Amino acid sequence: MPLPEHVRGYLIRLLERDAAERAQVDAELDALARAAEIHQTRPLPEALRGWLNSATGQMRWKRARPVAAKELADHLSDQYEAFLDEGMDESAAAEATAREMGDAVETGTRLDRAWRPRPDWVMLGIVLAVAAVGKVVQYLLGMNPANEVPILATTQVGIYLYGVVFLFVGYYLDYTIFGRHCKLLYTLWCVVGLLMAFGPLQRIQSGANFYLRQWVWFFPVLFAGILYSQRGKGTAGIRNCLLYMLGMWFFAMFAPSTSALCVLTVVSCGMLAAAVWRGAFGKRTGGRLVLALLPVLMIAAYAAYLFCFYDSAREQIAALLHPQAAANGDGYMGSVIQRILFGIPAPEIEPIDTTWLFARIDGISDWILTIMKMRHGWAGFLILLGLEVLFLLWGFRLARRQTGLLARGVCMGVMLTFALQAALYVLQNSGFMLVAAYGLPLLSYGGNYLFQTMFLLGVLLSAQRSGQLESGPAPIGK
Repeated sequence: MPLPEHVRGYLIRLLERDAAERAQVDAELDALARAAEIHQTRPLPEALRGWLNSATGQMRWKRARPVAAKELADHLSDQYEAFLDEGMDESAAAEATAREMGDAVETGTRLDRAWRPRPDWVMLGIVLAVAAVGKVVQYLLGMNPANEVPILATTQVGIYLYGVVFLFVGYYLDYTIFGRHCKLLYTLWCVVGLLMAFGPLQRIQSGANFYLRQWVWFFPVLFAGILYSQRGKGTAGIRNCLLYMLGMWFFAMFAPSTSALCVLTVVSCGMLAAAVWRGAFGKRTGGRLVLALLPVLMIAAYAAYLFCFYDSAREQIAALLHPQAAANGDGYMGSVIQRILFGIPAPEIEPIDTTWLFARIDGISDWILTIMKMRHGWAGFLILLGLEVLFLLWGFRLARRQTGLLARGVCMGVMLTFALQAALYVLQNSGFMLVAAYGLPLLSYGGNYLFQTMFLLGVLLSAQRSGQLESGPAPIGK
């Protein structure tokens, strides 16, 4: 049934009006786009460029100048274009913009106050204090007459001062180098690692590669840069990050260092999963999270397979959880430590002469908490453990406050590594011998370990000090 004529005419007029309005809107949008392109490509006049240079020249923090200059240039450009749109000529618009922005020197002075490095003096003080306590404790414990080679006070002071040097080298290092040159640094790290594994830097001690076991622990800060370089690349970026982990796995297994293999795999996958969760690789999906955690899941599946099908694996787990049941085998060391700490009897073994703990300098590296319990009771044990917990808690507080992807990755990578090292060390000193602990950060004996720890903490403090540059400019008025 056809529509009445007056209805058809009304509908036709509505359609024509709608088409005309849409054409007008499209024309206006095209005009705005062309104007935006013209404004975007139009450079600032010389007078405004001089104002910009004068303002940013008041800033003493040179690394912040480009960020602040970009923010100021955007403000200048917006204001300048607004005056041009009002009908002013270019010279008058530039003068009006400069007046609107205020005195360049005064603005630059406010910028200088707003853009300052923000060191965390509390964290710096904690690091220096805990490291100093570690050196004093090592000296006091090392002077026991049972030691074949006593620890000298001058040696401890020298190691501490060198550690402070490494701390400030990392502190004044531009942490963004790990993001800007991640491929070059990763390549250099691999080359040096190969020289330690097969070349002139190789040093075998007690069946292990001494230098390589330490070198592999620098991987987390490199991996933070790799994550930063792969951001926004989706699943391919996650895959690339996992491929970069192959070098770490090779060096950790070649060293060999089971603790490095386990800790660094968990740290790296944790950093990767956190980046996926925060959307650094695009939309967060379950598949991408599983891919990021795939190495950890594979290790867990392999461990479950061994536990289910091999008696030896079950016996090792039993010795870990209840060392007294295997006191003459895998549980011997754990049962000795637990008898010293908790008085738990192990009738299968002979009475223990605890002086063996002081027989070698290496004992202080591996058992400093146990020895403190023997010499000074639980008070000594808990004081050292409390200092370590304070250091870790404040470090994680600092890391969580970083908003930039690279700064947060560097800080979290360093702190997660130290937290897992400390956890393994405390377990070992409590008689639960999961894997051989690498050391207790800032407190364990050893110059190389302290230098490595202090350098990584310096890099962490560097990221904290200037991480605000990643997060965007600060308000001019603050």
